[in-house]
Amino acid sequence: MSGPSKNPTILEKIYAQRRLDVEQAKATPGTSFEDINTYLAMGLAPKLIPLVPRLKTNPSSSSTNPSLSLMAEIKRASPSKGAIAMDTNPAQQALKYAEAGASVISVLTEPTWFKGSLLDMRLVRQAVDQTPNRPAILRKEFIFEEYQIAEARLHGADTVLLIVAMLTHEQLTALYKYSCSLGMEPLVEVNNQTEMMRALELGAKVIGVNNRNLHSFEVDLGTTTKLVDLVKEKDVILCALSGISGPQDVRVYKEQSVHAVLVGEALMRAQDTTTFIRELLEWPA
Repeated sequence: MSGPSKNPTILEKIYAQRRLDVEQAKATPGTSFEDINTYLAMGLAPKLIPLVPRLKTNPSSSSTNPSLSLMAEIKRASPSKGAIAMDTNPAQQALKYAEAGASVISVLTEPTWFKGSLLDMRLVRQAVDQTPNRPAILRKEFIFEEYQIAEARLHGADTVLLIVAMLTHEQLTALYKYSCSLGMEPLVEVNNQTEMMRALELGAKVIGVNNRNLHSFEVDLGTTTKLVDLVKEKDVILCALSGISGPQDVRVYKEQSVHAVLVGEALMRAQDTTTFIRELLEWPA
């Protein structure tokens, strides 16, 4: 007799829904994988900028004591918090991020729990395209197929998120190589030592430690701290993802030689986005 069935985690629920969504998109005339590849071959995707050098520059990078770089996120809602900023216009918000000095703008494109879309990302890219030293655009998504990476490239992403926790070794390796083949160095997300070792074996140049466990959605800011030593002396840009809300959080990571922080909810809720960013990162006015 079989035991009691295990309830799916939040990550498993999202993964299952996204598989259905992707199958529908691939079956829709005009957005099949063949169509997407044709558009890419026609040169319809906008020009890329490389992620690694962009993450190394921010408004304080020329000073003697530079602060961290910012990956600023567009996030209307989340599974753990529900609605966060449903009325925020993504293009307007992205322009604020770019003008404040963000190195990366992360756009949630998952529609069911995060209320995002590829259209959000495309409009974000168009909004910041002419800004000086524009931020790199990250498709923040639950990616498990090359199709999603091709979509991202077509709609203006410079990089994509690959979550180690939801991918087999074969999937992770294939998706990493495919993303790089399109000119996009991925942000590889880990949550523990085992996942960090997989990311390092992969040869990832940009690794993000998610302080939020994607199975329980609990946040522990010490998650990044526990993994810092694994990348010391390695040619890796280490980013702390999730749960960062104030300058004290950033100071701790700066002392630990973390290179960048990804901030979503706190930015989306800020009354004065520009001032909040400057104070959070302790950048010069």
